[in-house]
Amino acid sequence: MKRIEDIEMMEVEDLLKVAEDSSVPVPKGLESRLRETLLSQKIAEEAERDEVPAVSLRTRWITGLALAAACTVAAVFLHNPAQGELKDTFDDPRLAYAEVEKTFERISMKMSKASEMAYEATNEIGKPASIIRKINRK
Repeated sequence: MKRIEDIEMMEVEDLLKVAEDSSVPVPKGLESRLRETLLSQKIAEEAERDEVPAVSLRTRWITGLALAAACTVAAVFLHNPAQGELKDTFDDPRLAYAEVEKTFERISMKMSKASEMAYEATNEIGKPASIIRKINRK
């Protein structure tokens, strides 16, 4: 069995010879899987064209801080005095703010990692489609 790297390095003529060789058994469902792959690649390309430009890290931070401020304001206004008085967990506001910053930084790192994983998955999906496109062009 050949590795993907070996297949990608093959010339188009060699790929056509392998494709025309009737002694090689074709796995069941290969045609439907190829169609699904090409369709998902087409959908991904269309979504990429329609995609909103990437949001900068600064914009995400500002949005996160604004969201935190809105949640804080909502919590203050929706506080029911019948439940008792709220107590601060931090005596020093600087320590509380530092903890909020750490939390948002952790969230940002997780979001960045998830975004990178999604981008890498998109690249992996595109490899079989690009090989098929190369074969069809020549």
